[in-house]
Amino acid sequence: MHPLQKKMLVTKAELPDVAKQFADFLQKNGKFVLWLCGELGAGKTTFAGYLLHALGLPETVPVLSPTFTVMTEYETSIGLIGHLDLYRLVDGDEDSLESLLSSREFAGLIIEWPERDASSPLIQKTHRLDIRFVENLDQRELELS
Repeated sequence: MHPLQKKMLVTKAELPDVAKQFADFLQKNGKFVLWLCGELGAGKTTFAGYLLHALGLPETVPVLSPTFTVMTEYETSIGLIGHLDLYRLVDGDEDSLESLLSSREFAGLIIEWPERDASSPLIQKTHRLDIRFVENLDQRELELS
C-alpha cells in the first residue's frame, strides 16, 4: 500500500517530496490514468506540476492549468504524459476528447475534473488522488485510492 492511501496532511512545502514518492510508485506500475479531484483552488494543478517534474519533465518547463486548452502534453523520462482539465467540457465534447487521446500514445494521463466525463472509457482511472482543504490554509489533506 502506498502511504497516500491513508489520509495524509501535507504542507505546501512538502508537496514536491510527496509528488516524488508518488512518481516513483507510478513508474513501477506502468501506464496510468490519475484522477486529481478537489475543489477549485485546492492545488490540483500545483500537484500535477510537481508530479510531472518528478517524472522527468525538465524544471525549466512550466506546468500551467490546461483549463482553456483542455490538454497539454509533456515529454517526460517515462514518455508522453497528457495533462487534462475537463472543467470546461460540455455535453457533446466527447468526440474532441476522443480525438485528443487517440492521436498519441501516452505513458500516462493526469486528469483534473474527471467527473465531467467519468464514464468515458478513454479516461478510466488507475488511481485517484483527492486533495482537500483543511483549517490550516498551508496544508492539504491528500488521499489516494
